[in-house]
Amino acid sequence: MKINRCQILFCLILLLGILIRVWSFPANPPGLNVDEAITGVDAYDLLHYGVDSNGVSFPVHAISYGSGQNTPYIYLLAPFLALGGLSIFTLRLPMLLLGIATLPMVFYAGRRIINQTFGLIAMFFIAVSPWHIMISRWGLESNTLPFIFLAAFIFLLKSESSNRWFILASFLLGICPYAYGSAFVVVPIVAAAASLVLFLSKRVQLRTMLVGWGVLVVAAAPMLLYVLVNHFGWESIHLGFITIPRLPAPARFDNVLALNSPHILSALKNNAYTMLRLIWFQDKAPYSMAVEPYGYFYTYTGILGLLGMIGLLPLPGKENRVEKWLLLIWLGACLPVGILESLIMNRFNIFFIPFIICMAVPLTWLNGRLQVIRWLLLGVLLVAFAGFTRGYFSPDYSYVVGRSFYDGIIPAVQSAQQSKEAPICVTDKVAEPYIYTLFAEPVAPREFLASAKFKDPNVEFRFVNTYGRYSFGLKNCTAGPQTIYVLGEGEQPPDSAIQYQVEEFSNYKVYKP
Repeated sequence: MKINRCQILFCLILLLGILIRVWSFPANPPGLNVDEAITGVDAYDLLHYGVDSNGVSFPVHAISYGSGQNTPYIYLLAPFLALGGLSIFTLRLPMLLLGIATLPMVFYAGRRIINQTFGLIAMFFIAVSPWHIMISRWGLESNTLPFIFLAAFIFLLKSESSNRWFILASFLLGICPYAYGSAFVVVPIVAAAASLVLFLSKRVQLRTMLVGWGVLVVAAAPMLLYVLVNHFGWESIHLGFITIPRLPAPARFDNVLALNSPHILSALKNNAYTMLRLIWFQDKAPYSMAVEPYGYFYTYTGILGLLGMIGLLPLPGKENRVEKWLLLIWLGACLPVGILESLIMNRFNIFFIPFIICMAVPLTWLNGRLQVIRWLLLGVLLVAFAGFTRGYFSPDYSYVVGRSFYDGIIPAVQSAQQSKEAPICVTDKVAEPYIYTLFAEPVAPREFLASAKFKDPNVEFRFVNTYGRYSFGLKNCTAGPQTIYVLGEGEQPPDSAIQYQVEEFSNYKVYKP
């Protein structure tokens, strides 16, 4: 079998994308984000007990700390935890695999939209995108949305009157709202506009389109019920073993929408301005999503995306007009998200894949025309990629992210647990510290809830004062000669008369009497 130039480049780009994502995995980013930790705990509990950490059986949206958490990644984790147990490696592995799988999917999409050259350049751009590299390396549950939506988009591209891919695309679109709330805005727009384009171009028959819409509604119905239950304060609904929970605190979708602001017009205007800054200047990114000054795709590259969108306009006589329309529909449907809520990078994750794909259009146009400029641009991009790689794997970056990901708290708690009966006092200088103890030492949800004392059970981020042998915050701990302390910088055990064996784990110390 003869291997052509395209296949060689495909393999080289895929290899580059895999290497940058698996190097030093899962140690970078160091520590464990609190959203990752609760996702792992809920997945473990559902796997072993059939209920999440709040005692809810198979929720369509997890209660989490109080204001809700997306569930697709929780359920995706189950087989990995069954095989490898609960650890940072198994928690992050599914997201790594989704990130790697995105690369050939982008190539396929690009090839359908324009040609193989465009597919390769788009795939290369995603492979070296700082945003996509970083989301592939840790388990933030909302970052399943770009992958699910990309899969739905590919099935839309494959839709023909002779097949039923449109129905599968509709099903995946119906799953997207479970992955992240921004899909509530994007999915209806894409479903309606894509259906119209595909129907008018005779790519989808009326019967197939109606069946697809029915599948979408059925798939999304439990999530729509969740919104109604929590917006109107209804009681939880049980559909067999599936639960549509009422949250103990206001749902996050009500908190972030500009429509709920007392100054709606001002909020909408500010949100639109923030969105434009995010797209153009690539700021508003937490350390876990970007390394300064590289943004989601290297600063000042927004002009490439804008030129790409213009170049994709499906004018009469152009090839693949339907495919180009579908990509532009995806992009256009994302813009209302940035107007309705104040954005940071992870809240706009559904936008970046199609926009980065658009950035490949100008370089594809240069192919066979101004080769010197194209290779110069690719060379500049590789230099920037080398700078990002150096910064991302640097000790300085690890130190900054390690502090926000509470690097050392898990091994510190595991060390404290070795004394099986001793009470353990854990610092409260950690977001939801009880989540980390449940991650390090899983407890049956029934046992946890029976002993847990919440500071306030009806707030967005509920704090647990004590449960079992654990207490959180020195003010909630009972000092005694047997108490073991897990403390952060600047904290000391209250009884100075007791001598302690001190063990240090990155940002935390364990004091054993």
